[in-house]
Amino acid sequence: MKKLDDITDLRDAIATHAAAVAAGESAAAEAFVLPQAIETHRHAAAEIARIARPVEVETLALAKIGFQYISKIRFTNGGAMRRVLYRWRKEADGKWVIVSVEDTTGKRSSWSDIPDLAAAVAQARAGNGNA
Repeated sequence: MKKLDDITDLRDAIATHAAAVAAGESAAAEAFVLPQAIETHRHAAAEIARIARPVEVETLALAKIGFQYISKIRFTNGGAMRRVLYRWRKEADGKWVIVSVEDTTGKRSSWSDIPDLAAAVAQARAGNGNA
């Protein structure tokens, strides 16, 4: 049986980041985010900032996909809620960083906005008789 990775440092980074987002501490939260993910991170953080303080943080899931991890976090207060997926990667220096952010609030799943495959194939065939 394969030994599980010790990801205590990742769990700590996730908790620290989520607490900073919930508290509206932009600089502390963005310290974890790579430049290519900063825009989507800021958008999600702005939506979370609309929730009245104090914001409760709940870790819903953590999954390993290849060498990266996906954390699913729910931010709530009363009836207000945002659900966000963060993709984490460990850098060569040992620091965990966020490489992508997806706000999944209002979606059944993170796959909900992917176009229907059958419709895409039909559209391709309409434009190309060889498809």
